[in-house]
Amino acid sequence: MQLELKSSVWIHEDAVRQDADATCLHQLFEQWVDRTPDAPALACGEVVLSYAELDARANQLARYLRSAGIGPGAFVGLCFDRSELPIIAILASLKAGGAYVPPEPGHPDERLRLIAGEANVAVILTEMALLPRALGLSETAAVVAVDDPLLGLNALPRARLARAETGLSASDLCYVLYTSGTTGRPKGVMPEHRNVVHFVRAFNEACTTTAQDRIYQGFALGFDGSTEEIWMAFSNGAALVAGRKETPKFGNDLARFLRESGITYLSTVPTMLSTMTEDIPCLRQLVVSGEACPPELVARWSRDGRTMLNVYGPTEATVNTTAVALQPGQPVTIGAPLRGYSTLILDEQMQPVPRGSKGELFVGGPGVSRGYLNQPELTARAFIQDGDRRLYRTGDLVRLNEDGELEFFGRIDGQVKIRGFRVELSEIEAVLLEQPQIASVAVRLWEREGVPSLAAYVVLNADTGDLDRGAIVDALRSRLPAYMVPAHLDVLDALPMLASGKVDRKALPEPQMPLVPDADDGPAPETELEQQIAACWGQLFKLPRVGAEQDFFLDLGGHSLLAAHLVALLRDKAAVSI
Repeated sequence: MQLELKSSVWIHEDAVRQDADATCLHQLFEQWVDRTPDAPALACGEVVLSYAELDARANQLARYLRSAGIGPGAFVGLCFDRSELPIIAILASLKAGGAYVPPEPGHPDERLRLIAGEANVAVILTEMALLPRALGLSETAAVVAVDDPLLGLNALPRARLARAETGLSASDLCYVLYTSGTTGRPKGVMPEHRNVVHFVRAFNEACTTTAQDRIYQGFALGFDGSTEEIWMAFSNGAALVAGRKETPKFGNDLARFLRESGITYLSTVPTMLSTMTEDIPCLRQLVVSGEACPPELVARWSRDGRTMLNVYGPTEATVNTTAVALQPGQPVTIGAPLRGYSTLILDEQMQPVPRGSKGELFVGGPGVSRGYLNQPELTARAFIQDGDRRLYRTGDLVRLNEDGELEFFGRIDGQVKIRGFRVELSEIEAVLLEQPQIASVAVRLWEREGVPSLAAYVVLNADTGDLDRGAIVDALRSRLPAYMVPAHLDVLDALPMLASGKVDRKALPEPQMPLVPDADDGPAPETELEQQIAACWGQLFKLPRVGAEQDFFLDLGGHSLLAAHLVALLRDKAAVSI
């Protein structure tokens, strides 16, 4: 039997699980190792590991980490492409007592070095293919390729480390995830084991996951959606299906991969879901998060026998804090709090707003994390002590409707979401202001034909001449992840201002100039097919000319959603099927 809450989130009557005594995250996994050792735990391509096999490999790596000095308070950096290896490394880091720090290999080296340095990672775990790059990320950390046969992991004991051996407690850090920061540098959010364990237990009550499920691990490990994927599998005895580097990342190619893999649980962002037009019949649970979910997606993906959840939650409060079951034809809200979480809507004077009025959302409960690594002032501003409660100030504008569900209305500051990633516009602006030609700058989110992108506007210093756009591109790409590099950059005589003296972002004009390297220096398209393809790229990126050797992603700033549009253009304009 199932019960329905007023938030429309479904829970089981038997939701009190056997993990009640587990106080550290990896123990939720270990309980299923003991219960179903032969069940599949992790599948990646041809590699399939049972719960017992995965436990043994993680235990061996954990013992190596212990010998390298990893324990409570120590940080383990991860530098992997997609495979089974980073999942093993995460389990090993937790079992050894350390906290893992997962910067993304796709990010610029300068950003990875900043993160490794600020976290003072003691060990960086990587793979042989990435070893040369990983060696350059820290001057002090030991760098270890876990697939190096000379490391001797297979000779280490396969038995678990006891909590008495590691000294680990539920209040120790579990991981550090870096998000965009307002100061021009990323900030590291610090959830403790007890924060993540509470989230896992609470979200399990909102889902109907069983040991028979197959859960896709598609989010980047630096994105907290990966925590949901991994632990919805490992806390239920289900199989986690991890992609490889070559696994399709969007569109119907991904839909076919999910069908062929028998995926029953998928967590994704709406923009990624919108690229798939083919159904996935085996899909039983679909979770969307990270940005607003359009009603047409609900209508397209809702099916009998499939639960579609819309979830909301800042990284600082550990993954998801509210949830709602979506239904076609019904308004899309962010639902009501999961068990144990509390939500308050306050005005600028920190007073509760009347029901139905808009205000800033504050989140409380056992999921609220410790704060930001090495940034006590920022932590004090964002994490508020209210008597014996600790609240996180989200910066999100919401209201409580008549059904007791929260409606989301965007941000009250300069933070935006693009393809599910949280972006502080001021971090991009800070990098641009370091360029000697630029006197002032503003960045905004711009949407054209349903595709969101970032647009930058600059005012130049006097007598600087023409803007060196190539240098600007190089500076941004050396410091910021690809999703934070603006697609457009326009030069203005002055920025529009509000009476308060702040930039009026809403009054900024429609962007005109794409921010891409000049195509004039490279060879022009020659054959008829090259010219047709270049014309499609020019139409997509609003460029007068595209060079024959310009890279769709690295030079032109393309991403998976634009690639889906490109496939349609090529099919229509050049009779090319990709």
